[in-house]
Amino acid sequence: MFPKTLSTGLALAALCLILAQGIARAADAPAPAPAVSADDSTLASRLAAAVPKGTRLVVAEQAGEASVPWELSGQGKDAPYQATFATFNGGPAVLEALVSGAVDVGYVGEAPIPIAVGAGVKDLVAIAITANPGSPANTYLVIQPDRGIQKVEDLRGRTVAYPAGTGRHMILAGILHEHGLDLRKDVKGVQVAGSEVAPTFASRAVDAAIVLGHQYFRLGSPPVLANGAGHNWGLNPIVARKAALQDPGKAAAIADFIRRAVAMYNWQSTHPDEWIKASYVKRMGLAFGQGKLLLDEEGLGAYYPIDQPLTDVFQQISDGLAETGALSHKIQIAPYVDGRYNAIVEAQNRIDRVTPRPLVNDRAIDDGSNRPDSKPFVLR
Repeated sequence: MFPKTLSTGLALAALCLILAQGIARAADAPAPAPAVSADDSTLASRLAAAVPKGTRLVVAEQAGEASVPWELSGQGKDAPYQATFATFNGGPAVLEALVSGAVDVGYVGEAPIPIAVGAGVKDLVAIAITANPGSPANTYLVIQPDRGIQKVEDLRGRTVAYPAGTGRHMILAGILHEHGLDLRKDVKGVQVAGSEVAPTFASRAVDAAIVLGHQYFRLGSPPVLANGAGHNWGLNPIVARKAALQDPGKAAAIADFIRRAVAMYNWQSTHPDEWIKASYVKRMGLAFGQGKLLLDEEGLGAYYPIDQPLTDVFQQISDGLAETGALSHKIQIAPYVDGRYNAIVEAQNRIDRVTPRPLVNDRAIDDGSNRPDSKPFVLR
């Protein structure tokens, strides 16, 4: 355990108070790039100075989403703590590591927290959240080409592979629900680990599967019935253990990490080619053109303050999970989001001249399931 010094706690509290002053909330309509204030220019140095020497931070991630930009963007070079990144296969595994105390903070999608809360998990909170409203999330419902499946409704009674408790679970349930099917009773759901969905489909053991973009290309671009558009807000929380937030030293390190996380995410939008090469090509093994197609389709969102509008969206997601059967009962999400670092998120966005667009799910790309010809499609 690291020193719980009163001075560190007071310094962090004072810092957050200073940051909170003068921060203007974004209006509902798009606004010009926000101005950088004098206080913003010293944000990084003040956050770093509040971290006690010898502090360590363990970050759970999936597919290099934190460690890769940490190195590429240069944000990790002067961190005032030792950051260790641990890779996990899927949001549920990240949450398990958090609950066990093996990691301090972790990256997940929008479905795992509500599902975990529904299962009785109580000691985790989202402390920073990106949103990418309307994005298809690089998630595709693919089918075997020779099984006589032409539309989503044809999946009734068919086998569909998916990873339980994940964003893909949520998107699959939403797609089926939109077309009058219930994942719990109208199809034969085959629950497998996230990394096993594509191999299960490749073995032809199932009629359909919900896969990620890089898996889609590795499968040889099978026919796609629908994508995640319209079933996904693109919320991706950074989640923390409450115990870590109660330790002043850890809380200071997490505050500094949140600033860097926002800066890393904003960096990706201004360095797309570097991100494609490092993530899609080097890490996922795709061709540059494939990575570009996926990034162009998915797009990038922004970090939003965890305020009432964002909490309302998260509640809508939670309610939708219950309605479609991905969650066994409705839950209240408000106790599991924590806006203590909102001022830092907003300040870093100002520094990077990023203004989050209105939080409205109006960017939905045609998911392909309602075309007049009713035929599966292939990404081009």
